[in-house]
Amino acid sequence: MESMMTVRQVAELLGVHENWVYDQAASGELPSYKLGGTRRFDPDELRGWIAEHREAERAQPKRGETKATTKRARPKATRRQDDRQPRLFE
Repeated sequence: MESMMTVRQVAELLGVHENWVYDQAASGELPSYKLGGTRRFDPDELRGWIAEHREAERAQPKRGETKATTKRARPKATRRQDDRQPRLFE
């Protein structure tokens, strides 16, 4: 049996900040166990969570895209001259 993973190990594995891991675990989004005063993660459950989210991400279009636009390049947005924000630094 593999030993439980710490928050730091999970953060390194996922490439995210430790605070993100705590937040996701506390909300129940990321499977974890609270043992004493620490969070621990089962490696098998974590692998399943990663695979599940990898599949879900592939199936969903990226933000701002629809299924029709996922395979072709989106045109760049054009702005009128008066819509531009003022430049603060030049």
